[in-house]
Amino acid sequence: MTLRIFEALVGAGVTLLALGLWLWGIPAWVEPNDFVTVAPDLMPRVAVGFIGTLGALMCLHRLFLEPDRTSPAPIDPKSMVLTVIVLVLFAIAVTLMLTVGYIVGGVFITGALTIFMGQRKWWAIALMAICPPLMLWGFFEVLLGIPLP
Repeated sequence: MTLRIFEALVGAGVTLLALGLWLWGIPAWVEPNDFVTVAPDLMPRVAVGFIGTLGALMCLHRLFLEPDRTSPAPIDPKSMVLTVIVLVLFAIAVTLMLTVGYIVGGVFITGALTIFMGQRKWWAIALMAICPPLMLWGFFEVLLGIPLP
């Protein structure tokens, strides 16, 4: 498989995931509200629509508008293991957010990804693990009054 075909498949996969979210994910998670002028599912649908459109454009560009490259696709066991590790970290973070709370899950995922990306200084890991989740929590909880899990 060439890199061009691999990138076209990634674009098609992103488009299919966005379509699935558009049709089933957003209606399942966003409840309709008759008391607001803007529908609560507007922003998720706009974001998923843009992501799906960009995935489709990537697929079409790689298939029809770019010359064929003969370089092999970047699929090797090491990159697959790293991908699985990141997916497991996100699954653990979501589970923590739903069971323990947003701050614990947020601190876990930002700290784990900081270590995963190569940072080894304890103060930098602590700073990156604690500050962004607390700032997001403060923004939504304190400023906007929107409770996080």
